[in-house]
Amino acid sequence: MRLRTFNYFFREAFISLIRNRWMSLASIGAVASALIILGSFLLISVNFDHILKDVESQVEITAYLEDTVDSSGITRLNAEISSVSGVKEIKFVSREAALEEFKQQVGKDLLEGIDNPLPNSFRIKVDNPQDVARVAGEIQHLQGVEEVKYGKGVVEKLFNIIYWVRLLGLVIMAIFAAVSIFIISNTIRLTVFARRREINIMKYIGATDWFVRWPFLIEGMVLGFIGAAIAIGILAGGYNYLYNIVRLNIPMISLIPMEEFYNFALGFLAIGMFIGAFGSSFSIRRFLHV
Repeated sequence: MRLRTFNYFFREAFISLIRNRWMSLASIGAVASALIILGSFLLISVNFDHILKDVESQVEITAYLEDTVDSSGITRLNAEISSVSGVKEIKFVSREAALEEFKQQVGKDLLEGIDNPLPNSFRIKVDNPQDVARVAGEIQHLQGVEEVKYGKGVVEKLFNIIYWVRLLGLVIMAIFAAVSIFIISNTIRLTVFARRREINIMKYIGATDWFVRWPFLIEGMVLGFIGAAIAIGILAGGYNYLYNIVRLNIPMISLIPMEEFYNFALGFLAIGMFIGAFGSSFSIRRFLHV
């Protein structure tokens, strides 16, 4: 594509935006509103997924050892468990350390004069939380391991809930994206309709579909970019306010930090431009058949 032709496309796109400035402002407002709704749910979905990953990362396996396992047996088991496929981290917890933890949970006074009933154990974390059941099953068969616990039943239900929540999030985001494309395509369709005679003339004198389409694609991308930029500004202010409230009042909930929000913002600009281009392309398609 020649530079002169490319300049023509940009010039035509911006002339159209200026010539129809009130319609362009209305389009930008509609695009910004649609993207604010989409961005709000996207932020909710991303943060919810972040919280779910945090919950998944806390799932661990506890392997209780037989009382007859001595120090050499502990060393052997440490090596054998570490070699199990999928094991990410392993920590040995002596019966004395386990008792101290238990005392901190229930109070030291309640356990005064009671012999330590707790066994030595290993706490294991896996690379993929979905592999917990398989890894636990392999560890259970190792010599010297008396019992393995990982929240069987509860963990499977948790992963099932996480799967459906993520799937629902993707479906709702797709719906909001479709609504945004619909709004953008209909606002741009008004501009295209006003210039239908010009498009017909260009087609009759031999202009290709892409030659006609490019200015409208650029126009849609500009509308999407400006609308996304406005949406990002509003979302950034609102999210920063919410993030500080949650961080100060509900510290156990981990939201994505503002630094990661800016990465999200860059991606959102790209989404806005893509939706604008797609909506524009969809709008002009019917006018290219003459």
